[in-house]
Amino acid sequence: MDKLKAMRVFVEIADMGSLTAAANRLETSLTSVVRTLAALEDHLKVRLFNRNTRQIAITDEGREYYLRCRTILAEVNDAESMLTDRQAEPLGKVTVTAPVTFGKRHVVPKINTYLNQYQKMQVDLVLLDRPVDMLSEGIDIAVRIGRIGNHDLVARQLGTMRHVLCASPAFLATQSAIEHPQDLAGNACVHLSVLDNPEDWHFQHGIKLMSVAMQSRLITNQVDAALDACIAGVGYCRFLHYQVSEAVKRGDLQILLPDYEPHPLPVHLLYAPVKLQTKRLRSMTDWLTQSLQQDLTAISQGGQP
Repeated sequence: MDKLKAMRVFVEIADMGSLTAAANRLETSLTSVVRTLAALEDHLKVRLFNRNTRQIAITDEGREYYLRCRTILAEVNDAESMLTDRQAEPLGKVTVTAPVTFGKRHVVPKINTYLNQYQKMQVDLVLLDRPVDMLSEGIDIAVRIGRIGNHDLVARQLGTMRHVLCASPAFLATQSAIEHPQDLAGNACVHLSVLDNPEDWHFQHGIKLMSVAMQSRLITNQVDAALDACIAGVGYCRFLHYQVSEAVKRGDLQILLPDYEPHPLPVHLLYAPVKLQTKRLRSMTDWLTQSLQQDLTAISQGGQP
């Protein structure tokens, strides 16, 4: 039995959640996939999937083996890719993850330009508004906004991101002047749940921390929904600066109380140290570092790239 081939088939089944889908992805027959899986389970003396005529579900043993297989296959791919460093341009596949809205507005354009320049490269872009385990989920590069805790990863700081309070001009015309966070107390707000506590908003002035109780008119986990509601005048809302930079530039929203904003959040590019052994990873990390640093600088200065 070819163990590496069997591992690849197993990982593909786990990723696709289907024997048929895995066979299609691998461009082989369903019979071949079934036989390979059966041979692997027989070799390991353990069942990797529970399956019936309608569905397939990975077992606890299979899940543990899956994580090991992903690591092994990634190392094999990296070892093979090292040989391509002698070529004139990078070659291979890179998996990148980023927050959804930031990814759409800033990472996607950078990757599109990159792919047009490097015709032999392939990018698997995963946009998620949650932290990922880069090793177990097969991620090569992650763009992360906020504090980071994994010290086994290399973290290139790209810049910082403000956490801003906004409202529409039409809404502000119906409100009393807001000169201090306490002026917001009890006022109507749109709550973006991925950023704030729905009951209290926190502000900072120097070393002084303040908490203000708000009245949520709309609670949502979607940035675009919160943005539309805020522009429509439903209430005050807090966003990360990049999420509202275009609306502020158009005059659809105004930023309030800039002197009371929390400390800006760091923005990092994360990757494992071993990844820089390959030209394709060095090429992508350098490209994203330079281009995203430019975008973040423009946003912090009030512009929009």
